[in-house]
Amino acid sequence: MTLIIFQVIVQSITSTLHWIGFYIGVRGLPGDQARQRLWIIGSAVVLAAWLFGVVLLAADNFFRNDVLPPRIPAVLLVTLAIGYLFLLSRTFRDIIAAIPQHWLIGIQTFRILGGVFLVRYFEGQLPGVFAIPAGIGDVLTGIFAPLVAYWWFSAKPYARPAAIAWNLFGMADLVNAVALGALTGGGGGGIVFPIVLIPVYAVPRAFLIHSFSLIGLLRKSSRPPKPTEALRSRYVKYGSVGVETSQQTFLTAPHA
Repeated sequence: MTLIIFQVIVQSITSTLHWIGFYIGVRGLPGDQARQRLWIIGSAVVLAAWLFGVVLLAADNFFRNDVLPPRIPAVLLVTLAIGYLFLLSRTFRDIIAAIPQHWLIGIQTFRILGGVFLVRYFEGQLPGVFAIPAGIGDVLTGIFAPLVAYWWFSAKPYARPAAIAWNLFGMADLVNAVALGALTGGGGGGIVFPIVLIPVYAVPRAFLIHSFSLIGLLRKSSRPPKPTEALRSRYVKYGSVGVETSQQTFLTAPHA
């Protein structure tokens, strides 16, 4: 019961944090506030329904491994397909592009919780060939997430290649974990409720976030924040047009 409560709380918290990032992106949309409210409320409803539905199905042992095709890989692929279909929407792409890159990276710190696979392995409940690489990969991805996010936010010269390499590693780890789980049975019969929430709910979310982050990095639509931009946005926020103009003039004027 403790593990069930823990998993539900963790998935609820991470989902809320993901929605906050999406909210930031929506607030960056041009246009009237009615469209922004529609996306904000709609995304909250979809994420809540998604989590609630997955928890109910998992508790009912829907994701068992004695049916064909295996339901965990099938649900994962369907979820990813739906997530990528959203990219066909120009508005959705604009929202993703407006989410700060360091947020997309730093939010993956929750991957540290994949260490639960290692705990289950030492308890004799999961095969080592699946649990060890999956657990270690998740932990490494989660540990490096805040560091790579800091590099990006600080505009380090190596931030972009480091972020690309980190994203590719995180995605490869997820693919490897799902493949090993399907081959060894660790992804179905060996993983029951509530741990099954990780492959059917947390994994596709993490993979989509990696994908959205990578798209911004490769297309160079994501740029580290600059101190001058931060100052200007602060003046815009407080509506001090005259001060903002003076500040911009000072920043761009040649020094004697």
